[in-house]
Amino acid sequence: MMEPFEVRAHLTAGLAHAAPWATSLDGLLAAELWADAKAMARDHGEFLEAVGPGTVPRDLDLPLTRCTLAGGDDWHWNATCAYPEDRSDVPEIHYWSGRPDHRALEQLARYRPAVISDRQGRYRARQMPLLLTSTRTVVWRGVGDTDVVRTILAGVDAIGKKRSQGEGQVLKWEVNPLDSDAWTAGHLHPNGHLGRLCPPKCLQATPNVLTGGLGRGAIRPPHMHPFRMRDVHMPWVPH
Repeated sequence: MMEPFEVRAHLTAGLAHAAPWATSLDGLLAAELWADAKAMARDHGEFLEAVGPGTVPRDLDLPLTRCTLAGGDDWHWNATCAYPEDRSDVPEIHYWSGRPDHRALEQLARYRPAVISDRQGRYRARQMPLLLTSTRTVVWRGVGDTDVVRTILAGVDAIGKKRSQGEGQVLKWEVNPLDSDAWTAGHLHPNGHLGRLCPPKCLQATPNVLTGGLGRGAIRPPHMHPFRMRDVHMPWVPH
């Protein structure tokens, strides 16, 4: 049964993300389904190749409805990006460091120089800042099959960047029906501002919705693929 719903993730401390807006629900579901598909292929002795930049990626069958207001191949899933409910005004700064494994370089290269500098060049050691959005809960909204969404999210232990280092750990998931119309649930944050990347045609009937402005971005997963890029309205992000 397809219906408007709300997803809430209870976090240990917060999550790290690259873009001004946080993780999208359609991207999160697609990543989990793709990981399951790769694991199943390995169990059968098969291998799923990554989609190259010159190949049109196929759309996974997500438990969400589609918004087709833009027409043609410019449709997107009815789902928003994560909305921090009690975010701190100032991000918390964590750091990660890395340095090359010299033994691994010996195994990969035919010739290795006597000295590999840790201070300069492509193999230098790194210490990088990681901005963490401090919040106890994040919320997504969407339209779809709540039972299937709940089942998929049950296997997700962390969200955002640097999950293997303990960032973005999820304590509990909640998926509940939402008393809302389908367009609002699939496009807007709880505060009524734009909650996802969407084509301008999606907002023609609601021109007063506050957005993050026009830009270039991915309309649906896989979000890093060039064939998914469109001119879109960006989600509203609190400053």
